[in-house]
Amino acid sequence: MRARSVQHGFSLIEMMIALTLGAFLILGVTQIYLDNKRSYLYHQGQVNNQENGFFALSLVDQQLARAGFRANVLDQTTMEVAFPALASSNGCPAFTAGQTVQFTTDKTGICFRYQGAEDGKDLDCLGNVIAAGANVLSRISYVSSTTVGAGTLTCSAQGSSAQVLVSGLADFLWFALPDSTDGNQAIRYAALFSTQSAVLDGVSSNVVTHWNELTGRSLTDTSHAMQIVQGSVMLRNLMQ
Repeated sequence: MRARSVQHGFSLIEMMIALTLGAFLILGVTQIYLDNKRSYLYHQGQVNNQENGFFALSLVDQQLARAGFRANVLDQTTMEVAFPALASSNGCPAFTAGQTVQFTTDKTGICFRYQGAEDGKDLDCLGNVIAAGANVLSRISYVSSTTVGAGTLTCSAQGSSAQVLVSGLADFLWFALPDSTDGNQAIRYAALFSTQSAVLDGVSSNVVTHWNELTGRSLTDTSHAMQIVQGSVMLRNLMQ
């Protein structure tokens, strides 16, 4: 007669051990996935911050460098002739004759004046054509938001409504404007770019600390990927 083989099933203890090991394995895989996802979101956020920062530098530098430009210095020998007194408008305070740069009325932006090129092919910050030699009043402003990373830089010119040109800001600061008698005619600014989603859960970041030291602000959020961008624009047209 053949001997019958005896089959034994899992005991309760063996099953509990297997379930415990399986649970630990699932937790480990899940943690690896979450860490990789968090790392990806952080790096992707920093890439976006860098792109926004580069664009902001280019935009602000290009526009502010136009301040005080005269289309024909032979006919308009002085700044007072080229830029007569101007009443307050479009969020900008009144300008005295020859004055071309001021803070906006609410101190969140810069108002500046310049003239369009003589060939009539010049464009303002919104892409609108500037008539040959026409005087332009332009305004670049920071618009804050209660949502981190949702602040914007807007621009308006020639009486047009402001439009968003740069997004992704957590904060922005214009430093003191130079006096007309200063030898160094430059405008300094600093921008804090941020993701709108919190991607630094449990990860330490000192960007906000550096920002507060630089600007005198008192921001406290450390859960977003942030990057500081600083710029300085030489107003060469005012140094002639």
